[in-house]
Amino acid sequence: MQENEYNSHIQAVERRLIDTNSFISYGHQSISEDDIEAVAAVLRSPYLTTGPVAAEFEAALCELTGAKHAIVCSNGTTALHLACLGLGITRDNLGVTSPLTFMASANCVEFCGGRADFVDIDPDTLCLSAEKLKIYCRDVAVPKVVIPVDFAGVPADLPQIHALSKKYGFRIIEDAAHSIGSTYDWNGTQTSCGACVHSDAAIFSFHPVKTITTGEGGAVLTNDDKLADRIRLMRSHGIERRGDLLSKNDGPWYHEMTDISYNCRITDFQCALGLSQLKKLQFFKERRREIVDRYNDAFYKFNELKLPPAPKYSSICYHLYTLRFNDGGKTRYEIFQKLWKVKIYCQIHYIPVYWQPYYHKKYGYQTGKCPEAEAYYARCLSLPLYPALTNDEVDYIIKSVIDCMQ
Repeated sequence: MQENEYNSHIQAVERRLIDTNSFISYGHQSISEDDIEAVAAVLRSPYLTTGPVAAEFEAALCELTGAKHAIVCSNGTTALHLACLGLGITRDNLGVTSPLTFMASANCVEFCGGRADFVDIDPDTLCLSAEKLKIYCRDVAVPKVVIPVDFAGVPADLPQIHALSKKYGFRIIEDAAHSIGSTYDWNGTQTSCGACVHSDAAIFSFHPVKTITTGEGGAVLTNDDKLADRIRLMRSHGIERRGDLLSKNDGPWYHEMTDISYNCRITDFQCALGLSQLKKLQFFKERRREIVDRYNDAFYKFNELKLPPAPKYSSICYHLYTLRFNDGGKTRYEIFQKLWKVKIYCQIHYIPVYWQPYYHKKYGYQTGKCPEAEAYYARCLSLPLYPALTNDEVDYIIKSVIDCMQ
């Protein structure tokens, strides 16, 4: 593309944002007519919820990942909570996760009466450090559960964390909220995030900014039959309907609440959207990769910038595009403000979770607890990344970032 033509395209994007009073967000759903028709078909059907489409979505998630069981639910936070309930996390149990995550990765332990603690990240992957987890288990305490987070779509070091679980006896919930479609190498083959090869359970999130969406939604995956049964029970009030598991049976209507629990179900029309979206997962992954490559090609030459991790052991379905601003240039705050002024709504992922007032007040967690996560937070910026972004919009974002650094 000639320079004049390139500048014309950039200016057209800028004019459209101004004229329509719109903006480019850091993440956004990609909905097409086939998605809308899939939802409409369920709305015209007898079942809006507790019908057959939820089971179809679960089967499709199992086929995608290779996991034996998938239990869909109302959102990713609920999925984490259900996984903790299923594993028996209870009062005073210790759960450890990464500080570089959304708060739900820690809160799920607190929901069950346990205590959430944090182990620092590996700066090369931005995921929980297996080496630092080893030191934590040796010198601090052995947790009941470890919740590694596949940050931005990059798989955590699950094989090493799994090896530690065999030595120390903790359980593992893979927080794969960011990583549906990502894989990692294990013994020469690519293993899907969510396959539960190196975890007791895994969770997905289907929030609109994630790679596929159901509006709101989540799923727990596992290869453990008993754990799957327990999570299904806890998903729907703790109600058991299977005749062979009832203390008595008055007839086909009869059921028993064997444990008290919540309504964590997801609707069939949401699952119809999820099924339709899942068919486009490979396209979404490839388009996200194209945008990441376009960003990388533009930014790699700037010493002020550090590009996102790209471990060779993994095939990443990128959820976020995270730049790090090195010392010596404009501050992250300055660039954030300037990008928002030109209608590019970048974001910060994440504030270290233990800085939240709840955790500071309850446990006294202080600044300095996880230096790598804090150093990353001080410099990070997430640029827009979603399949519906046009190349012209991506180029507008690139030019705006470069202009902001001048």
